[in-house]
Amino acid sequence: MKLRTQILLGILGTGVLAIILPMRSVAGDEMSPSIQAGDTVWILPGQAVRRGDVVVLQDPLDPSREVLRRAIAPGGTTVRFSDAGVRVDAKRLRQEDMGKLHGYAVYKETLWSKPPAKATDWLIRRRRDPGVHWKADPLEIPADHWYLLADDRDDALDSRWWGPIPTSAIRGVVRLRLTTPDLWRERLTVLQGTE
Repeated sequence: MKLRTQILLGILGTGVLAIILPMRSVAGDEMSPSIQAGDTVWILPGQAVRRGDVVVLQDPLDPSREVLRRAIAPGGTTVRFSDAGVRVDAKRLRQEDMGKLHGYAVYKETLWSKPPAKATDWLIRRRRDPGVHWKADPLEIPADHWYLLADDRDDALDSRWWGPIPTSAIRGVVRLRLTTPDLWRERLTVLQGTE
């Protein structure tokens, strides 16, 4: 297929998506490096949330704004959080050091899955020498709630402060992200959690 045809189909496809799905430009870096300021995301309202999904909700501390957060643990599971990482029930989210970006350490975090499903992964950022050391008692997530984390683990607020969030507070699930490609991110990415 000729380059002109590919560009035309890409523009047409983006236009159709913009009409069908709610499209938003991301304003902050709370989900960086996976989703950064200036990225465009398409949000599907009314979607069932799965582990690893990026969801949109009203900020529990500032109802005038909406925020994106990653769904880590559903109701009925237990979360343990420390500098060593996150555990949901007895399983730890795996972290692989990917390098540095703007003074942060970047890690690929991987959420396990039951075969034959493919594991879900994303990027998080932390300072190598965190100013705040996290260790929390195990927290059992109530039914119909989610434990949500920001991908920027040092500078963003999430369920570590808010507590578990009711499923009814989640307004939609991010399914597509359009961005300027970089070392770790492609121009258009389908985002999908795991069962």
